[in-house]
Amino acid sequence: MNTINFTTRSTAEIVRKDLESRFPDTAFEVTVDMPIEPFGPALALVGLIVRWADGPTRVEVEDIVLRYQGLAWNPQTGVLEEHEHMEVTDGGELRRLRYGVDYVFVDGPDKE
Repeated sequence: MNTINFTTRSTAEIVRKDLESRFPDTAFEVTVDMPIEPFGPALALVGLIVRWADGPTRVEVEDIVLRYQGLAWNPQTGVLEEHEHMEVTDGGELRRLRYGVDYVFVDGPDKE
């Protein structure tokens, strides 16, 4: 099985393009949330923050962006667990996708 590793910045661009293709009338800001001291990049989690002012609801955006997270909270165990991403190519080959972020936060309207 092949593995494709994406950087944090390339993952941010993928997320932005995915959102813009699904909600073309909405302007999204996707920024990298870098770790701060005392943890530093080697010991802390790295994520994305997605912001927008109008258009889709938080739930609609979360349904799209949460699949790019590398970690998922398991409420039964209280542990952050690795979240695997797989895809099947047109040729039938299974490959693993590793996005360069641990979490994605969304900050947009809560309208229903």
